[in-house]
Amino acid sequence: MAFDAVHDISSLLSSERRDFLIRNNGDQVKISSLIGKRVGLYFSAGWCPPCRLFTPKLSEFYKELLANNSKNNDFEIIFISSDRDALSFKAYFSKMPWLSIPFDDLETQKKLKILFQLKSIPYLVGIDGNGKSSSDDGVNLVKEFGSDAYPFTADRKKQLLAQKEEAKKNTQTITSVLASASRNYLVSNDGKQIPVSKLEGKLIGLYFSLPGHEHCEDFTPKLSEVYNKLKKKDENFEIVFVSLEEEDEDLFDEAFESMPWLALPFKDEKCQKLKLYFDVGEIPALVITGQDGRTLNPNAVDLIKQHGIDAYPFTPKKHDVLHGKVEASCGCDGSKNDDDKTMEETKDEKVEDSCGCDGSSKKDDDKTMEETKDGNVEVSCGCDGSSKRDDDKTMEETKDRKVEVSCGYDGSKNDGDEKMEETKDKTVEVSCGCDGSKNDEDEKMEETKDGKVEVSCCGCDESKNDDDQKMEETKEEIKEGCGCKG
Repeated sequence: MAFDAVHDISSLLSSERRDFLIRNNGDQVKISSLIGKRVGLYFSAGWCPPCRLFTPKLSEFYKELLANNSKNNDFEIIFISSDRDALSFKAYFSKMPWLSIPFDDLETQKKLKILFQLKSIPYLVGIDGNGKSSSDDGVNLVKEFGSDAYPFTADRKKQLLAQKEEAKKNTQTITSVLASASRNYLVSNDGKQIPVSKLEGKLIGLYFSLPGHEHCEDFTPKLSEVYNKLKKKDENFEIVFVSLEEEDEDLFDEAFESMPWLALPFKDEKCQKLKLYFDVGEIPALVITGQDGRTLNPNAVDLIKQHGIDAYPFTPKKHDVLHGKVEASCGCDGSKNDDDKTMEETKDEKVEDSCGCDGSSKKDDDKTMEETKDGNVEVSCGCDGSSKRDDDKTMEETKDRKVEVSCGYDGSKNDGDEKMEETKDKTVEVSCGCDGSKNDEDEKMEETKDGKVEVSCCGCDESKNDDDQKMEETKEEIKEGCGCKG
């Protein structure tokens, strides 16, 4: 396994006819000059939208390290391309300040993709000065922590995550969450700029959503209904739309036009940072912060689906009250003082409220009341709980190994997004989080010495026939494709 082994950097990056790497101006750099340095292997391609978004962030990270005299001679990045042709490679590499394996050395590129079990791009593998892999999570670390992520070791990652948790508990305010060095305002859908300071002292819902995503489209009208009712009651509450759309501004504008609340500007740097900061997995997600800016509920979506406005202020304590686990609650944001009623569990007449459905609101006539032997009352609905669709599954198997392919948003996929691919020997599946659109260049087949390299972006219009799904088997075939539609 590549992540357990110690690698000789020279043999790892060289070939029989080449002992050098190249810069984008054509200069050659001896691989031997990298011995003893930390190295980042950057697997990427110009046709992949997430790669194009991440490369500028990685360039900024790289330049910050170069500016730090204590680190500038200790680290180098090596680009391993998945571009379709030499012209595409040259255009994409021209934006990179680091080194690369020459584009025509397809054999070394294929070897590295197999060795490091490449499944999706962008992908950044860290190798320490002794040749041992230090991290395969470089992309997320750079996105979230910037140059602080260096040197990508497990200890450094653990330290950064601990600092992150401490910050959440002790120093988080709505201003620190929503404002940045270059922006101290939010936007309304009529184009006005609203100072972030206007939200201080309010209960806030951070709405993480992706325009065009099925589950988000279903939930937004429900959330709008609850929001409008709360505004009519003059509740001290506001929602901020955190869009995860980074490519299509028209799609963002269309979605935001139907929302009665505020938003972070389109493609604002805070959007992806907040997604990572609050550990947002599935979308839609609604993170609730209290009047002091601290997190009260990491996701209130299910609570609102089940109870609507009755779930306000959307705290875990309110959830317990609604589900009969406690008797009394106040209408505040979850904080209590001495005058507030304490919440106590009932001893003999505990009410349990459960439903196997998908979170939609229940009607009284859907519930069956059954008395138990010791006086407890159990409340359940008559549904069958089968709200899961087959197309939500994201497990794909190959003949020799199991591969999980998921999109960078919530991991949900439909049938058109799933690929069952079997290969005879080792398989490398590369996917990106793009929108699946293809042009003629995306379907080109490039021959290597030992086998074909098939490059495709599949997930496009979900109207593929059996002929479109055929995969050619070679002894060591590398497949690169997109498994999402997001």
